[in-house]
Amino acid sequence: MTTGEELPCAHFTVDKQNISLWPREPPTKTDRPLPLRKPSTVCAALTFLSLVLVTSVLLQGILYSWLLGTLSDAKINAQLLEGRVDNISTEGSEIQRNRGGLKAARIQIQRLNVNLTQMRSRLLTLEASLEKANAGIQRLTRSWEEVNILNAQIPELKRDLDKASLLNAKVGGLQSSLENMDKSLRQQNDILQMLSRGWAHFKGNYYYLSHISKTWYSAQQFCISRDSHLTSVTSESEQEFLYKIAGGQIYWIGLTKAGSEGDWHWIDGTPFNKLQSSRFWIPGEPNNFGNNEHCANIKRTSLQSWNDVSCDAQFFFICKKPYIPSEP
Repeated sequence: MTTGEELPCAHFTVDKQNISLWPREPPTKTDRPLPLRKPSTVCAALTFLSLVLVTSVLLQGILYSWLLGTLSDAKINAQLLEGRVDNISTEGSEIQRNRGGLKAARIQIQRLNVNLTQMRSRLLTLEASLEKANAGIQRLTRSWEEVNILNAQIPELKRDLDKASLLNAKVGGLQSSLENMDKSLRQQNDILQMLSRGWAHFKGNYYYLSHISKTWYSAQQFCISRDSHLTSVTSESEQEFLYKIAGGQIYWIGLTKAGSEGDWHWIDGTPFNKLQSSRFWIPGEPNNFGNNEHCANIKRTSLQSWNDVSCDAQFFFICKKPYIPSEP
């Protein structure tokens, strides 16, 4: 290079992505353009613009490669996102199913809460019952202790009871004796009162011997007015008592066959013992003399003292009534 010559300007060509700068080597004579004579300022500007253009193309190439990588990464990320979206959809369906399960679980929990409330109420009731039972057990325990104390006292109580039983037996005996004495005294008092009225007493019966004579029917009416009947005779001892108190006088007794189709019977309703009574008739009696002797009397002072006579005859009579204890 000589001072008299100007530096050559840089030239470049762009073929697609290939950039060529020249002169790297001196062009051939055929390719060498005609030398231009430009000012150095223009060459500098062109050189700067060339550098800018080269830089821009390089940057575009780099950016293009980077964009291609970025797009590839974006596609991959998009595919990953699609997979995640699918997973999210699946998880959403699962969440929906889980929601149904949660609703059912919530209902079940509510039921469990109700059951727990009921169980709590029952537990409270059971606790109250247990408290009552405990109180009852305590009372029973105290009662059992008292029973044990009483059991310990049983032997002594038995001895006292035996003594009391003996005393009760004695008291019962005394009470029975007193009752018998009282009964006997009342009976004696009753008998004395009846004796004072003219009645005799024999084996639980009162007997009244009249002092006036009446027909058999009138005598029966008199006895009825005294709450009695003409006397019946039911035993040998009673027969002996009657003929002795008669003292040989004739007295009507309550034996008749009037209105009974010829059969003898007692007017007070006592059953007539024909076999026994056959021993009390005077031998040969009853003979129904004149076919008009339908009533009987005591005629003799002996066991065989009965005689049949007319009921219209008038004799003394004997009334009889049972002894009835007076009220205490």
